[in-house]
Amino acid sequence: MSDLALARHPGAILAKDPGREADAMTSATWRHPDRYTVDEWADLDPDPNGLRVELIDGAFSVTPAPAVAHQRFGDRLCNLIDETLWQQGRRELCAVTGIGVRVAPTFGFVPDIAVIRNPPDGAVAVPVSDLVLAVEIVSPSTRKQDRMVKPAAYADAGVPYYWRVEPEKGQPPTVVCFELVDGTYVERVAVGPGEPATIAAAPVPITLDVDKLYARLFGKGKPGR
Repeated sequence: MSDLALARHPGAILAKDPGREADAMTSATWRHPDRYTVDEWADLDPDPNGLRVELIDGAFSVTPAPAVAHQRFGDRLCNLIDETLWQQGRRELCAVTGIGVRVAPTFGFVPDIAVIRNPPDGAVAVPVSDLVLAVEIVSPSTRKQDRMVKPAAYADAGVPYYWRVEPEKGQPPTVVCFELVDGTYVERVAVGPGEPATIAAAPVPITLDVDKLYARLFGKGKPGR
């Protein structure tokens, strides 16, 4: 495959080497001699294999699609946030998954969940000025990005709130919630198993019970819950 084709479909770098399998433990980086820009990243064709392509300091970072439990918990949490925004009258905002965010000239992210100002119909990427809350769910291939690189970039860009979801095998995850204070994220609350709480580090107060969300993943929740 040519370098030009790789630039259009950076996910192909995982397939270029037969020894690299796109599983939950794999990520790869494709670098331009000078560094790619966020405009070049936003202009990429969608990856045909569903891989996630982000731009980190001018390099394409390619990670496999998240595991099913990761995606389902993210969907449930996204629905909870979106419904709370609606109920609290913040209808200029919405919670979405899978949308690109132009964070900086050489940074472009796809948060697991993004609370944004309602975008135009058909938008696939938004400016970071429209991002109010970013939520990242940590996976084996994204630990460094989710714990260090992304919060630093979001903070530099002035994103008011950042949540990091820390999964634990066989039990509900912990959601660590941060608020931007003087350019730095300050942890306000960590919501873990058996500790439901109302989160103030958000556009509106959001009551979160991770046990309920987690139970629904495996069909253990009660009807109507």
